[in-house]
Amino acid sequence: MSSLWTPSGEYRPRTDADAAPSDVGPSDVGPSDVGPTDVGHAPGEAASEEELEAVRQIQAQIRATPAIDIVANHVVQLFELAVVYLAVATPPDEHGRVPMPDLAQAGVAIDAMTALLDGFGARLGDHEQTLRDGLSQIQMLYVQVADALERATAESPPA
Repeated sequence: MSSLWTPSGEYRPRTDADAAPSDVGPSDVGPSDVGPTDVGHAPGEAASEEELEAVRQIQAQIRATPAIDIVANHVVQLFELAVVYLAVATPPDEHGRVPMPDLAQAGVAIDAMTALLDGFGARLGDHEQTLRDGLSQIQMLYVQVADALERATAESPPA
């Protein structure tokens, strides 16, 4: 049977030929069956019990948070990413310069926000309106920055 790539490594599904899918229950699935436990280790070297416990604690914290809250947080992070690429809140360097806006990269972040908001819609619950307001604000800011860049380009003499 082939393996499945995951961000934390290869996952090889259980290949017990005697077990039908309905025969496998939660007690039949252990750490070595559900994913890699050797992250940061040489192939075949198992993680320590301390490392496994740390992973369990992190996963317990994640499971204690509603997934929709985590998704909403990612949308906020995309908003912040767009702000960075628009270079509107970047402090100047030691010479007083700020980076040029990168409209293409800001557009990717804004498009990702749009996709998530349109995809989840009302499932975002109480977060939806606030996130949509943020999307509108960042879209307007994008237009303002793009217009300012266009004016600056039109006013500067050709090189």
